[in-house]
Amino acid sequence: MTRTFFNILRFGLVILLIPVLLLAWVQTPWGKAMVSEKLTASLSGSAHLKVRIGKISGWIPGNISIDFIEVADAEGAWLTFRNLHCRWMIRDLVRKRVRLAELSADEIIWSRFPESEKKRRQLARAAFHSMEFWLDDLTVTSLKLGKRVAGVPLEYTVNSGGLAYLADGTLTGRLAVGGDAEGLVDLDAVLRGGPEDRLVLDAEVEKMHRPAFGMDSLSGKGEVILDAAGVDAQLELDLGGDRLSTRLRYRGHKLDLEQIQYDGKEGSLQGDSSLMFSNRNIAVTLDTVFVDVQTNRYDLKGAARVLRENKTWAVEVDSAEIRGWDSVAVKLAGRVDPAAVNLSGILEEMPFSGLPVSGSSNFQGRVSGSVRITGTLEDPKISAGIDVVGFSSSEDALDELPELDFSIHCGLAGGELSAETSVTNGAEGHVQAELRMPFVFSLVPFRYSPLVNELDMRVTADMDLGLINRMAAFQNQYLAGRVEAELSYSSGVPSGFLRIRDGAYEHYDWGLVIQQFNADLKATEEGVVVEQVSASGSGAGSVKVNGGWYWSRLGLGLDFSNAWIIRRDEVEAQVSGHLAIEGHPLYPDISGNLTINRADILLDNITPDPPPLLTDYDASVTNRTVVAGVRKKAPRFGLDVVIDIPDEVFVNASMIEAVLGGRLHVTDSPKGISVKGEITPRRGFVSFIGKKFRFTEGEIVLDGSVPTMAIMDNLTAEYARRDVTARLVLNGPVNNPRFQLESDPAMPEDEVLSHVLFNRDSSSISPWQAYQIAAAARQLSGGLNGPGFMYQIRQAVGIDTLEWREAEVAGESSSVAAGKYITSGLYIEVNRSLDAQQQTGVAVELEVTRHFSVETYTGPEMRAGIGVNWRLDY
Repeated sequence: MTRTFFNILRFGLVILLIPVLLLAWVQTPWGKAMVSEKLTASLSGSAHLKVRIGKISGWIPGNISIDFIEVADAEGAWLTFRNLHCRWMIRDLVRKRVRLAELSADEIIWSRFPESEKKRRQLARAAFHSMEFWLDDLTVTSLKLGKRVAGVPLEYTVNSGGLAYLADGTLTGRLAVGGDAEGLVDLDAVLRGGPEDRLVLDAEVEKMHRPAFGMDSLSGKGEVILDAAGVDAQLELDLGGDRLSTRLRYRGHKLDLEQIQYDGKEGSLQGDSSLMFSNRNIAVTLDTVFVDVQTNRYDLKGAARVLRENKTWAVEVDSAEIRGWDSVAVKLAGRVDPAAVNLSGILEEMPFSGLPVSGSSNFQGRVSGSVRITGTLEDPKISAGIDVVGFSSSEDALDELPELDFSIHCGLAGGELSAETSVTNGAEGHVQAELRMPFVFSLVPFRYSPLVNELDMRVTADMDLGLINRMAAFQNQYLAGRVEAELSYSSGVPSGFLRIRDGAYEHYDWGLVIQQFNADLKATEEGVVVEQVSASGSGAGSVKVNGGWYWSRLGLGLDFSNAWIIRRDEVEAQVSGHLAIEGHPLYPDISGNLTINRADILLDNITPDPPPLLTDYDASVTNRTVVAGVRKKAPRFGLDVVIDIPDEVFVNASMIEAVLGGRLHVTDSPKGISVKGEITPRRGFVSFIGKKFRFTEGEIVLDGSVPTMAIMDNLTAEYARRDVTARLVLNGPVNNPRFQLESDPAMPEDEVLSHVLFNRDSSSISPWQAYQIAAAARQLSGGLNGPGFMYQIRQAVGIDTLEWREAEVAGESSSVAAGKYITSGLYIEVNRSLDAQQQTGVAVELEVTRHFSVETYTGPEMRAGIGVNWRLDY
């Protein structure tokens, strides 16, 4: 009995020692290598699942480390774990609980999704066992997701303070994510191996750290529910101030994006979309509304399918429609596959005023369009066109355009781009253009290569230029004439002609007048050559143009011959001379010499500066901020023109009648156009206190300042009586001069006025005469107002000067003198007394130079004679 007991005890001890010895052996390097090999063999299956386990270290099974675990398929490794460490609480097994106090990995690389097996083994569903699993601490130093998994390479850190899988099949826990994104993920799942299994992920992303990915400002939260029926998710994202939310549902091979709501800086979008998946196709539907910041509404609707047929693909667009701006509708339908393209679209007919183009509301008409794409992706054929019918100005528009029809059509086929456009009006004429150009174009692979050097273009026109007058932009201008053109451009060589007949142009603000304009232009290989261009001003005279506009330079010459090309309320001028326009076509240089043959200037018609603000009673305190004015841009052309002014420039105002001469130099400057020179009165007078003060010296100076300002520089006029000579000196701007009265012998101002007005000193005048002197003194600070009566008379008669001369001595008669310039420098004057005898006298002056003239005269009150005059400015 005793021996039997000991035998049994020895056998039991041996049985107990076997696991101990086995456990001791697996702690050896050979034992751990065997464990690694056995695990590799048991976890690996077919070619679609290969597991390789690296070196195992530590104490098995309580505290172990593994160099790597690699999961692969036929393509190679798709999931790799490096430097894993696990600490297992063995004592919890007695509680039917698997508890890992620590689980960590230095690196997990998920490079792609595994290949799917064509025939999956049907595994019997295992019964649910109530074994608990606890993970106290999870640390993944680097979780790398490859481009084939996440779209772009991403890297995260993962930590968890506790995960628990309980006996009732529920899984709970929280994961903290860092790296390329910071956030939290809460897990709540029921995993019993039955149809009621579900996984709930509640995630919150606090910040992204991938600027290169373009979503560094992304944050948000979402809830994802996975169960046997599919996926249901609610997402709310913040994209740098823009907000996006949607509900995502995946059920029965159908993905629905419901309640899409996007609110951004450029507008808002809301709507629904869905994708239906099957073995052969994906069906896509879209129904959304977008509203931009200008509150424009766009409706986007569409239905399409992506098909897989015979190892190829195709996209069928059943319908795609975009509606916007309340009236614009674009529709598209067709099919695209690798072998063929067949797409067609239309722009539904709509009113022209509904186009989203600035100013379109000022016009009326109907717009429609179409587009069609056929052929293949490598060699597509494209045709498109827009037609506008009945285009004209609306009833309340400033423009008054007649009814026009115009169209634009283009096409691409056989490696050639073609385009045609036309503008027609039954009464006014037409303009048509055609274009042909070799053009290599492909959609897949996308490329295009226009051969501009082989461009072939043709333009024909027969149009009345008066059509332009009805446009608001030409409301201060007038244009007339008819233009005819046949121009072509082929292989870099232009040809053809352009003609303008019976043309006319007038700019009411500038006073520019061109009439009888006729032009013949010819296009050549060198450029546009002027065969004949001629015109006239508002009267006799002519303007001729020669030269041409060449491709790299301008070479135009303008010849003026007695042309009245300036006609304004304040000035009329007849011009002769030559101008050359040369240099770059966009930045030409203008130079030459012009002569003002004849000019009439009405100073009173020049608008004076507004009066100064006498009080700031109406000024608002909030408006006292100084705002920088808009600086006028300097002219983008060179200017160097000399203007000669012979003695036939006549200036008239209520107080001035003068004949001017001089020279001006007009140039360009960084600030604008500069005018420099001097203008000197040759003869004339200033009417002051009823007396004629004749010009004797001084000049009008233009110093080249910008803007141009003409300044009177000691412009002196004299009135002589037997006892005194009075001088009126003018200084300052010509449209607002300052007056100063001097005399010889020197006298106070009131004494000078008394002698000029009444031929006596101020001590012997009456109160009424004193009042007249005071009024005259006030006139010294006045300005110019209104063209004089004498000017209107001489304009009607056709003479240059007309003067009423009062008698200076009691008993003598007054007279009237009229004069005219026969030529530049030759002046003839006739005077006649206004008494019963009506005696007549004649004077002739010939100006040899600016300072030297010869004068001859005869008359009843003077003996015939000849005199020599010498004038010296100092």
